[in-house]
Amino acid sequence: MDKTEHQNLSNTIREVHEKLRKSFHLTQDLNKVWQEHIKEEDLRKKYSQAMMKLATEIWVGKDCRIEWSYRACMNFFYHGGLEKFLAREKKIKELSIIKGKETPGISDDTRQNNFDFSTKRQLKLLDIGSCYNPFSKFSEFSCVAIDLTPATKDVLPCDFLQAEIHMKSNAEVINDSKLTFFEESFDIVVMSLVLEYLPAAEQRAIFCFKAWQLLQLYGLCIIITPDSKSLHHNAPMMKSWKTAFEKIGFKRVKYEKLTHLHCMAFCKMYMTSSVDISSCKSLSDLLYIPQDFKCYADDDLPIERSEEECQSLYEQFSELPNEV
Repeated sequence: MDKTEHQNLSNTIREVHEKLRKSFHLTQDLNKVWQEHIKEEDLRKKYSQAMMKLATEIWVGKDCRIEWSYRACMNFFYHGGLEKFLAREKKIKELSIIKGKETPGISDDTRQNNFDFSTKRQLKLLDIGSCYNPFSKFSEFSCVAIDLTPATKDVLPCDFLQAEIHMKSNAEVINDSKLTFFEESFDIVVMSLVLEYLPAAEQRAIFCFKAWQLLQLYGLCIIITPDSKSLHHNAPMMKSWKTAFEKIGFKRVKYEKLTHLHCMAFCKMYMTSSVDISSCKSLSDLLYIPQDFKCYADDDLPIERSEEECQSLYEQFSELPNEV
């Protein structure tokens, strides 16, 4: 792939993101913006194919974000990470009780996670915004890959914002040919480079809350989000995200800042949450990204970038796979 094609693919990704954010900034109407985007099938297909090409032709052999997620899951479920985490949380809770300052710790719910530590069974993994199902190469995972506009046939089409999460008790009575989700159905939920696709923080909160619903107790939610700044540049944002996930019912078990990425793993700690699907807006101030604060002009002019900006964007999409 030559430099021009590479840069054009990168521009396609950037322009779709910009279009969504600009539309939301000018209208503040989430439903209208999203429904209009759903109708733009050709644009979404162009975006999906661009991501697929970048991933398989430019990022091939450099998919360390996938490897990071894989290692985090293996360490947590297969190599003692979960047991160590729960033991630490239990000790923290005991110390808090002694000091008379009890803080939330391991779940007091009588239901237990059904993960069998004595055997390495396949882990049920849901990859949201998957594009091309990269986790299917790992035999340890039983994968369900979904995307608004799949790039490959093994990815199921799904508008996750509109997806309903059903109670397990209703599994036998639901007769629906559409993709159906049930609570507590997965060991792992991955959202890699997907939350920033959503133009509004409320939508990101909905994704994260639904991930919590779908996970079993002590299941793992993997979050990968881009950031080429230094480790501490966006530290307040990461602290804010951590707070949002804790309000939902997670606790962060792993964090690493790579050159172009924040990589996080959150454990589902509680069977009840302080929020629900109707109150996700309350987390909007916490799940922000830097682009949320960009101002857009009320015009229909195409987005223009300087030669320097175009080169910077090209380099970002060249370098990202080397570090993720």
